[in-house]
Amino acid sequence: MKIEWRKYNIDGKEIEALVTISEKLDRWRLRKLFARWKKLNDDIKKISTRGINLSEAISENAFCIFFPECVRVVKLKQGKCSYDVLNRKTGARIQIKASSIDDDLTSFGPRSEWDELFFLDFSEGDGSFKAYKIEKDWIYKHKVNRSQTFEQQQAQTRRPRFSITENIIKPRGLKPVKVCKL
Repeated sequence: MKIEWRKYNIDGKEIEALVTISEKLDRWRLRKLFARWKKLNDDIKKISTRGINLSEAISENAFCIFFPECVRVVKLKQGKCSYDVLNRKTGARIQIKASSIDDDLTSFGPRSEWDELFFLDFSEGDGSFKAYKIEKDWIYKHKVNRSQTFEQQQAQTRRPRFSITENIIKPRGLKPVKVCKL
């Protein structure tokens, strides 16, 4: 994977972003990184009650390998962004959420913005993942507690947290849009 500054058009506005550009051996590199993360995670769980989160460098770049129209955004030349990936063809800003366990607890920043959201389920533990496309309304209108929706908590500059698997995927019987293996 190489990292380069590139220009893109989003909603009629040109941006310059530092992005990762996929190369021939990246799938192999990510498979090796995943295996190293898995070994470290398993070793930590032997002496602790919980492991370590899967790095976004692995999950977001893995997404881009299997969705080649996308690039991972490392940073913008000007301003800040709360999305992770950019679709080069459509200009869609994509948020990636991933989990390596069955019962995820996913959190969002108080100013998270995106056009599309994908949830990557790495829970098989073998480097494979299921990619689910999650509609914005399913997130924004979701009740994160008895009295507040995701949208209401964000308006209070809070970090909404809930399980996408238990609250969105399972109740809706969602099927993955793609099943991938590093």
